[in-house]
Amino acid sequence: MRLLIDGYNVMYALGLLGKRLGPDGFRKVRTRFLNDLADALGVIEAHLTTIVFDAADPPADLPHATTHKGLSVVFAVDDENADERIVRLIAEHSSPRTLTVVSSDLHIRRAATRRKARSLTADAFLAELDARKRRKPVEPATRDRDHDRERAPAPEEAAYWLNEFRDLAESPETRDAFERTTGIPTDAEIAEIEREVEREDGSGPWPGRSDSRASPRWVLDEGGGPVV
Repeated sequence: MRLLIDGYNVMYALGLLGKRLGPDGFRKVRTRFLNDLADALGVIEAHLTTIVFDAADPPADLPHATTHKGLSVVFAVDDENADERIVRLIAEHSSPRTLTVVSSDLHIRRAATRRKARSLTADAFLAELDARKRRKPVEPATRDRDHDRERAPAPEEAAYWLNEFRDLAESPETRDAFERTTGIPTDAEIAEIEREVEREDGSGPWPGRSDSRASPRWVLDEGGGPVV
């Protein structure tokens, strides 16, 4: 146990006990408080926390001690009140210097101080939880991929990729490709391509044309097949 909490004392500081509630409503408020506390502490710290409640009679469907979302929950049935149970838990703790006791009750705070435990009032404890929540980073549910694509790379990222593609960037073929102002071939390039084709198939200029820029030797028939 690293954290020992006076349950109703903290609930009172939250303003949860100032309303008239029936037994069922009171139980629901306490359960909600335990849910919120466990979520605020997180899984690991919740398992290291004990919270004590006053109880002349514990809830009928619960034992005197139970767990709730990792929290150890104790109803002080065998003691005069929760204060007496908390003082006894402080006295029995094997390593009180590692213990934090949360209560605004002066009697409990003095017991914690005697054993060199850390003592926090309910308000100070709630302030710490609020500060922790504000510091926690918020992860976006989804990434804005279009924004990521438009984002300029960081200087170190740009340097890494420039080094990775240095050989490619220095290639004459690559420079020639990027220096072109248009992707449309010139007349001279078209003529050279046609001459290359004629040399490969051993034919002369394409029939029906007097120059090298003649029509193809086949067209598609109505069925989509070539007509030679």
